[in-house]
Amino acid sequence: MHTTLRPNPTFDGVDFECALKAADFDRCHQLIDGSTTLDGVIATARLALRERRFLDVIGLLSDFPEDSGELRIARDVFLGAAFGYTRDYVAGQRLIDRALNDLLPGDPLYDEAHYLTASIAWMQHDHQKAEEAAMAVLRSNDPNNRARAHIMLSWIALRRSDVLRQVEELEKALDELDNTEFPDEFYRGNALLTLALLCREMPLHEVAARVRQTYDALPWTSGLQLEHFQVTRFLASIEELQGNNLAAFGAFKKATKMAPSDHWSVLCYLDRALLARNTGEAAFAAEQLQEAGEIAQRISWGEVDGEEREALLVLAELYAHEDPAIAEQYLARFRSLKSSVIPMLSYGSDPRVRGFESYSQGIAWLRLGDIQEGKTALTEAWSIFEDFNYGWRAALCALGLYEATNDKRWIERAARKIAPWPKSWIARRISESKTSTVIPLELERIPPKKREVLELVREGQRNADIAKKLGRSPHTVRNQLAQLFQTFDVKSRAELVAVLSKPVVPITSLTKYQRKTR
Repeated sequence: MHTTLRPNPTFDGVDFECALKAADFDRCHQLIDGSTTLDGVIATARLALRERRFLDVIGLLSDFPEDSGELRIARDVFLGAAFGYTRDYVAGQRLIDRALNDLLPGDPLYDEAHYLTASIAWMQHDHQKAEEAAMAVLRSNDPNNRARAHIMLSWIALRRSDVLRQVEELEKALDELDNTEFPDEFYRGNALLTLALLCREMPLHEVAARVRQTYDALPWTSGLQLEHFQVTRFLASIEELQGNNLAAFGAFKKATKMAPSDHWSVLCYLDRALLARNTGEAAFAAEQLQEAGEIAQRISWGEVDGEEREALLVLAELYAHEDPAIAEQYLARFRSLKSSVIPMLSYGSDPRVRGFESYSQGIAWLRLGDIQEGKTALTEAWSIFEDFNYGWRAALCALGLYEATNDKRWIERAARKIAPWPKSWIARRISESKTSTVIPLELERIPPKKREVLELVREGQRNADIAKKLGRSPHTVRNQLAQLFQTFDVKSRAELVAVLSKPVVPITSLTKYQRKTR
């Protein structure tokens, strides 16, 4: 039994198209409210697709009359998209292919159908088919469609680990949208979001300037709330990396007010806590961490599947300094989640997702005293970020590995990776580490008998005195001392004493935690 549809003269298709292109979703809802015409139902489904309400689309269009003429083609395209985005790829592509049999180049739905074919193929990792479909859209006479094609080609480039090609395609998408009288702002926001993310990760200073210019000019309408929030947050991170800490604090504060959910609010408070901690504002950092922790405790994390889940890892990283037991709880909660922190990236098996997770887990494990697990995770994250040219993230991994091993090669690698951001707190931390001595985290794992020798050496006692005091043979003391030389990468007693006497860059809560657990 088909739904009975009746005319609704209040629906204005022209106004709806303008509002949809402007990403003014509030206005779109006003225009389709109460509409039960076939045109109105199709418009409602298109809006639901942009709002990622795919099950609503399926509910709206499943009972759509088969004898509805040209509107049946639209129904097939949008219902096929909803099936595809809910991972019923076969049903989705079958409907879109049926529509394509009745479409010709120049028809707006022709380009729509090919774009959706590219999207579904991309999700299936069929990159050749995705590229062929995107190239068909690239031949469109409509700049908005060509912009969408470039965005799709950017995702294909990313899947092929060609990040610079991804940036190029996204800039081409913005060029198309800049050169049309009626740009689709939804896709401008989409392209800008990804470009801002890449500018946060890579030294793309000229591209970042364009992102800021577009950000200031873009009419941030109701359909772009999440994009507005995320680009604001990414721009704050860019300011932080350039050493503009006051501007970064201001932008993070703005992003916090714009947070679309409590889960995002937690991550925003942690952004500010990290920046405060890294710039010496310990009291403010503690205040922001406490606020984040209170919110995190009262909300459910199983109901979200986006990047905001990363907050659990950052909470673990920061609480490892203050209360290791709480840090362990956040790590356990994160591990209990079924999906990854960034669903769109995990959808494409993007290794960057694993890099983000491994870094935060690695730092937390180091702070908690699990040195080997920490080194393994940080080494994995380093490799991933180096492959993607995510320089400052690679530098942080190398800095953590230097703190864990005292291997000077890691601090040199960190210095090279952070070079494009010379005014950042990371560059300052690396510079300080190069002129200070980092006592290896394995110090706490030195067996008690060797540690007794170490403490007496620090007091300036000779081997014979140490042997007599500890009741050991001089030969045993010499062997233990040689092993300590190897641990601290020194060649003499004088070097060892110097290492232990210099200013230390420690992971401060480790000893306190291990005392609690002994």
